[in-house]
Amino acid sequence: MIQIGVIGTGGMGGRHARNLAHKTPDAKVVAVMDIDQGRAAGVAAECGEATVYSEAQALIADPAVQAVIIASPDPFHAELTLACLAAGKPALCEKPLATNIADAEKVLQAELAGGRRLVQLGFMREYDQAHQALKELLDRGDIGQPLMFHGIHTGEGLPEPRTVEDVIINSAVHDIHSARWLLNQEVAQVYTQWVRAEKTRPETCRLLLVQMVFKDGALGVIEMNADSHFGYQVDVELTGSQGAARTAPASAPTVKQSRKQFQTIDPDWLVRFDTAYIREAKVWVQSLIEGQPTGPTVWDGYMAMVVADACIQSAKTGQPQAVPDWERPAMYARRLI
Repeated sequence: MIQIGVIGTGGMGGRHARNLAHKTPDAKVVAVMDIDQGRAAGVAAECGEATVYSEAQALIADPAVQAVIIASPDPFHAELTLACLAAGKPALCEKPLATNIADAEKVLQAELAGGRRLVQLGFMREYDQAHQALKELLDRGDIGQPLMFHGIHTGEGLPEPRTVEDVIINSAVHDIHSARWLLNQEVAQVYTQWVRAEKTRPETCRLLLVQMVFKDGALGVIEMNADSHFGYQVDVELTGSQGAARTAPASAPTVKQSRKQFQTIDPDWLVRFDTAYIREAKVWVQSLIEGQPTGPTVWDGYMAMVVADACIQSAKTGQPQAVPDWERPAMYARRLI
């Protein structure tokens, strides 16, 4: 039984806590932390006897906590991951690894200095059945050599317009990782364009378009609609030298009624990837029991941030941006990329 502490009990952290407590037999939630103590107490009650903390560092230091899930706001990810590494405690950190390259590199260097993998990144699309099926047929060579990745990602927006940097770092970083993972290639160049959410505010982003060139010459396109007004969707289409393939549609059935055919679109990522989050938790806990890390690594989180940073630089300059070609450390050689 792995005893786990969860930092952040909002939509994402609360979902992780409940999945661990009720759908992961080998896990026990023993501590939760949130600045909203009422919300934290509510999640703790749902999970059984869990200690409620108001400070993340206190939760990490708790001897009863053997592993940590970091589901705090993005700016705290790097700091809390570093604290877990310093304490020698495994962590599942939600994406992004950090909100800037400097902090992401600090985490990478800290884990390398420790000499073993302790951190997994929350790129849960690797645990999504539709994405897994696409990965398997691509690895089998069913559609030949991959020539292009096309990712479409939509959301319903927030009360306030998002900046282009936020859309890249918080949302498109998922698609960046998916492209690297599926094609088993690093990105060599990016070019960013976007449509403003407000015409008088050039920093705002309604729709993001990122064009990519991979190291082997394959192409990539990421479309991120931050305010679709129709729901949450993630679709990937791969074009290969011998065919093409696309992720299966969302799990909702196709309905034919009153001379109409339609399919309900998910309201948010928690619904769309509900099953993926459960499987992510189970596989992560099993990897802790076996002592064999298996999921997305700090290197994956770091390289996703390297690409994201190049996307931001391209947005600022209006020009294509080369992505630094870093050598993958040997400690992360077990994964394909």
